[in-house]
Parts: sequence; C-alpha cells; structure tokens
Amino acid sequence: MEFSVSIVILIIVVSFVAQFLNTALGEGFGTIVVPSFILLGFDPIQIVPSLLFVQVFTGIISAIFHHRYGNVDFSVDSKSFKIAMVLTLFSIIGGGSAAYLAVNISQFFVKVYVGLIAFLMGVLVLVFKERKIEFSWVKINFLGFFASFNKGISGGGYGPIITSGQILSGLDSKSSVSISSFTEAMTCLVALLVYLIKVKIIDFMPVLPLLFGSILAIPFAVRVVRNSDVKKHVIAIGVITVCLGLATLIKVL
Repeated sequence: MEFSVSIVILIIVVSFVAQFLNTALGEGFGTIVVPSFILLGFDPIQIVPSLLFVQVFTGIISAIFHHRYGNVDFSVDSKSFKIAMVLTLFSIIGGGSAAYLAVNISQFFVKVYVGLIAFLMGVLVLVFKERKIEFSWVKINFLGFFASFNKGISGGGYGPIITSGQILSGLDSKSSVSISSFTEAMTCLVALLVYLIKVKIIDFMPVLPLLFGSILAIPFAVRVVRNSDVKKHVIAIGVITVCLGLATLIKVL
C-alpha cells in the first residue's frame, strides 16, 4: 500500500489514541490499531509484525514512566517486579508458541475466541470490583501464558486479559496497568522474533508513524493513571474490556 501524507497522519492519530488507552488502562492498542489498518487496506500479516515491533519499545517506555510517576514500584526487591518477571517468563513461552501457530490457524476462530474471553474477563472485573480478592501466584502464572498466547496469535487480546486478570488475582489497578506495559513488551519481542523467522519478509513502513504517535501519548496517559481514583480506574478497565470484547465479536460475526 502507498503511504500518502494523509495516511501517515491518520496512523499517527490512531496510534496516539490507542496508546493512550493502552498506557492508561492497560489495553486497547492492538484491538484498535489492527482493525484500523485493515480498513486502510493492509493485510493482517503486514500489521501484526509492525505492531509487535512498536510495542516492544512503547511497553518499556510506559513501564519506566509508570515507575517514575509512582504508579508502581519496579525496584528489584518489590512484589511488582517479581510479578512482572513471572509474567514475562510465561509470556515468552505463550507468545512464542502462539506466533508459531498463527500462520496455520483460521483467524476467524482466533478472533471469536479472543473477543469472547475479553468480554467475560471485563464482566468479572465489574462483578468483583467491590470485593477484596486474595492475591494468588497460581493465577498469575496461568495468566501470563494465557494472555501472551492470545497476543502472539492475533496481535491483540493481551492487554484486556493480562490487566483484568491481575485485578482478579488480587492486584490494584494501577500496578496491574503498569506491569502489563512491561510484560507486553517482552511478549511482543518474542512473538516478533518468531514472525521474523517464519515470514522472512516484513513490511516495516507503518512502524515510524505508529511509534511517533505512541510515544507522544505515553506521558499524558501516565499522568492520568497517577491522578485517577482507584475505584473509578477499576470500573474504567472493566468497561473498556467488555467493550473491546464485544467490538471484536461484532466485527467478526
């Protein structure tokens, strides 16, 4: 596809909005960007590798900003850092295996599956928003593999599940969003490497406008998280997870 000035500007705007939601609520980047690119005339195999490439950088940058603004403590001996490392380990396994399978599985069934899971996770967050949930390492371990598998196979579906899943595992919303930024970057890195091996030729033309718009959004989104009310933040995460799940199902079905 030819990149006109208007297309580049549109990509920057879409990536800004998507990254703002992703950094503030831990979800939405892939779910917004992938359909937008398809509408612009891109093939899915062009979109996902570029998306993964950008999110490696933006995920790390978002995590650094969240730490600096006090939304999470990523010091080596902190609980959040340990959770991030566990999720990263399982994310590497899940993301790598999913990307390997992605070229051989019907994307129709993958999208229905991701949309349904995201919808259900959002509903659970809203149902349990007033309850104190006991933290569980077992849930965290399962969550890391499950969410990264979705990311590697579809380019989306990671944020809604990893963020809402952490809340359902007993973490506060601000830490969940911050940890999601870091672990998503690691998942994307592994999935990207697999795509490079399998696909060989990847179109990186969309990367620069995607990266520019995304980096521009991060400081604004991090400030929103820092100043947000915890209960409202949880509700916002639950609502957008439900909406993203429904939007995916409606688009596919």
